[in-house]
Amino acid sequence: MNRPRRSRAGGTPELRPTARGWALLLTGLVAAGAAPALGQRDLLRVGVLLTTLSVLAALVAHRSARSLDLTSRSGSGMAEAGAPSTVRLTVLGRGRPAGRVVLEDAVPLALGGTARIAVPRLADGESLDLDHTVRSDVRGSYRLGPVTVRARDPFGLVVASRTTGPATTLDVLPRVHHLTDVPLGEPGGARGTSAGAATTSPEDASIRAYRVGDDLRRVHWRSTARRGEVMVRSDEHPGRPDVVLLLDDRAGAHHGRGAASSLEWAVSAAASVAVHLHGRGHRVRLLHGGLLEQVRGTDEGSAVRSLLQSLARLRPGPDDGLARSLAALGRTESTLLVAFLGEVDEADVQPLASARPPGTPALALLQRTRLWDAGQGGEAPEVEVGSRRAHLVLARAGWRTAVATPATSVAQTWASAARGAPAPPAAATSTTGTGGPP
Repeated sequence: MNRPRRSRAGGTPELRPTARGWALLLTGLVAAGAAPALGQRDLLRVGVLLTTLSVLAALVAHRSARSLDLTSRSGSGMAEAGAPSTVRLTVLGRGRPAGRVVLEDAVPLALGGTARIAVPRLADGESLDLDHTVRSDVRGSYRLGPVTVRARDPFGLVVASRTTGPATTLDVLPRVHHLTDVPLGEPGGARGTSAGAATTSPEDASIRAYRVGDDLRRVHWRSTARRGEVMVRSDEHPGRPDVVLLLDDRAGAHHGRGAASSLEWAVSAAASVAVHLHGRGHRVRLLHGGLLEQVRGTDEGSAVRSLLQSLARLRPGPDDGLARSLAALGRTESTLLVAFLGEVDEADVQPLASARPPGTPALALLQRTRLWDAGQGGEAPEVEVGSRRAHLVLARAGWRTAVATPATSVAQTWASAARGAPAPPAAATSTTGTGGPP
């Protein structure tokens, strides 16, 4: 669906008599077979007539099914969860059909089910655009197609079907929430800019040390030889650091089901932050399951769409996914870190606490994932203690933290984290809200 696709004429249509067609054909055969034994010529004529009518109906349906071809399928290839998306099918007539023709586009139930469109009679060479709408409340990657042409004879005795056109993929992107532009700067507000980073000199912005995920084509070999470490050309703007979104996608760290799960909340939050920070001039990358998604696209706009597409296709990962991500992250320089964490404890976040570059903000959105379980009134005491300690470790390391529950929105949690919630005392008890400890 990313590009219009042309299709060649399909093969021979498959014929299937309807219930009425079977009844008529069997009646004709029985009449024609019994007539000689009964000596009834009129019964023989009726049998031959009914059998011939069935054959003619099959020929009409066969011809009608071959009277239409799909020449292209167009659409964006992406849609946002909860928003409708239009699929356009362009068909070409190959001769006027004698029967009724319906075009069926195979669509998953999550997108609304198979679309059926009645096609008017088209002359040979005449084209027509047919639109139908799909919509899903759940992000994901869905298969659309193939398209089937179904035709009936005027009496409804035979159905002929023929596949024309390939299947394609539609990525339903996670919901993107509008986030307020809260100034970011060093913890404590020493510097406040909407970009959230200390300014650097033009020289520092043009050449910098290699980071995991950088394109090797940007390596600056002269500086690499002089400094003894891999250096790359940087396209960053001073004061607008790269952003790494660390998403905890471990299946065991999240709870709830479907679109109402804590993982879906985290994915939607990551998508919202990516769009928000991209709009403010940052280059955004996604890190999950130990994999730092490479930036794909000719510009930053297409790169963000590629990131959202990766989020649409994301599936729950293994239990060591967070540890692998932290190992891949390593020690960054002048990189704004934003972490979306599921159920974690002190040991999980200890490596993350030391990954914050000096002078650059780092934000952590911690979820009380057990609250996403339907009917659960609260978390187990040991889970609350572990989550509280993780919150303390990050806050004391200079991270800006906020806690998310099913009752808090993505925008509320982001605003709380961006403003920088103070570290709670060691003896703090669980409180409600997005800025306090879990």
